[in-house]
This record gives sequence, C-alpha cells and structure tokens, in this order.
Amino acid sequence: MTEKSNENMEREGIPENDEPKSEEIANSSSAHENVSETEELKRALEEKEKEAADYKERWLRALADYDNFKKRTQKEIQDIYLYAGEQLIKDILPILDNFERALNSVEDTESATYEGVKLIYNQMKNVLNKFGVREIEAEGKPFDPHFHEVIMTVESDKYESDTVVEVLQKGYTYHSKVIRPCLVKVAKK
Repeated sequence: MTEKSNENMEREGIPENDEPKSEEIANSSSAHENVSETEELKRALEEKEKEAADYKERWLRALADYDNFKKRTQKEIQDIYLYAGEQLIKDILPILDNFERALNSVEDTESATYEGVKLIYNQMKNVLNKFGVREIEAEGKPFDPHFHEVIMTVESDKYESDTVVEVLQKGYTYHSKVIRPCLVKVAKK
C-alpha cells in the first residue's frame, strides 16, 4: 500500500494491518490460563470437600461404634456384678427344696426340732430374698412357658384349660431372670 492510503486508513480508524498486537495476544492467553487455572482450583476444592465429607462420615461412624462398644461393655459389666452369684444360688436351691421336704414330712409340728429346722429354712429364704431371689407364683395361674415347665397334663373341671393345677417343684427368678422354672401340672379340657 502507499503512504497516502495508509494515512487515510489511520484517519478513518482502520488499523494498518488486521493482525492482533502482541499485547492483545498476551492478555488473551493469560485470561485463558486464569480461567483454566480457576476451573482446576474449583475441581481440586470440590475433590477436597468430598474427601473431607468422607473423613467426617467415617469419623462419625467410628464415634458411634465406640459409643455402642462403651454401652455394651458397661451393660456386660453390670450383668457380671448383677448375676455374679447366680451359680451359687442355683446350687443352694436344691438344699432349700430338701428343707421343704423335711418340713413337710415331719408329723410332730410342735417339736423343737421342727421349729429349729423351720427357723433355718425361713432365714435361708430371707437371705436369698435379700439378694434378689424370688419364688415364682404358679398355682392357679395361666401357663407361661417363660416361667413354667409342664411335666404333666390332667383333665380338670375345676380349672380352665392351660391353667397350672399343681406345682411339683418351685421355680425362682434372680433379679427378674428365671434361674429355675417351675415344674408344673397343667389342666386340659
């Protein structure tokens, strides 16, 4: 092009050549780099947030597991203390049964021996009662498999069906846990 046409172009506001200037290229390239860097940082942030949420969730689960472990352990310790004497009591119950048999077989209920044995029997029952041992009431009550064990069934017009007619061996609970069920006869119609 000639000088005259270059001057006209400059006056009209048309640049001499349509090629972008190096400054424009640098600005455009740095803006593009900023956008991609920002997106990369956003992705990294999202990834770290997910990772943090995962760690938090695992921490909460571990905390819940620990709380459950603590509660279970405390319950087991309480049960150990509560039922520590269970085996001893189970071993004493046949002795209590023998005392009852002895008292029931005595003909002279006015003798000093009978009164002495009865006194010992009552003391033994009181001590067991103090430690949480309770006799299961069964006669005349509806059969309950949690507390009663059926040994016999009998025809009865006096009792309704599935009612305990007679207790053959007493049953006991220890702190509300059945340690020996009643052996019973149950009515059938």
